Amino acid sequence: MLLRTCVLSLALLGVSFAETSTEKAALLALLEAHPAGQPVSEAVAARIDEAASALEATAPTPALVDQIATVSGLWTNLYSSQGIVGEIDLKFMTRTLPGGGQKGGKARSLTVLQELLPEQRFYRNMMNMVTSDGEVPFLYIATADLGLSTSVGNDLEVAFHTITFAPASADVSLSQLRQALGLAEDSPLSISVPQDPKRPPSTSRVTYLDEDLRINRGKDYVAILRKVR
Repeated sequence: MLLRTCVLSLALLGVSFAETSTEKAALLALLEAHPAGQPVSEAVAARIDEAASALEATAPTPALVDQIATVSGLWTNLYSSQGIVGEIDLKFMTRTLPGGGQKGGKARSLTVLQELLPEQRFYRNMMNMVTSDGEVPFLYIATADLGLSTSVGNDLEVAFHTITFAPASADVSLSQLRQALGLAEDSPLSISVPQDPKRPPSTSRVTYLDEDLRINRGKDYVAILRKVR
């Protein structure tokens, strides 16, 4: 009886693994057909969201405290319904800098990397960007305090503390970068985000997690990331 139960349990697990593998392959195929940086229509976004939901349904809710090694590491953003890969208004990006948010054209985000180290309470989001004319490559780096929620087992808690712009190439000077960002020559390129102990951190819910793929959901958005290392 015990042997039969074990065999049945393994068979059920096999079905679950196969289903997860199928749904994951379907999601990745959909993402490959719409690479990061290309415009995504509402119809495509709906299909991606549906495919992500199908994959989420095949696996248990992540327990991040027990999966720290899995969630830790460097991730690349394959898709975000927030549109963080693609064209972004420089006025919007520089609005937190002294003298920023006044002028500037657009920049294009080429790749987005996210580093998570929960044990060190470390979070870093790095966008590899280039101005719309293609002449000035730069990095937008946001660092934050990272915590794991004690009340919701699959919530990441993020409180940003620094935002920095930096050249992405050795032949780009700080002066060139400031000019491209629409900043004055003496404007700082880094800022500390004011901390308000009364303001709760932002939360991002991990709804699917395996060794190389993660799905995060927040208010009105879904992000899909692949682990780099």
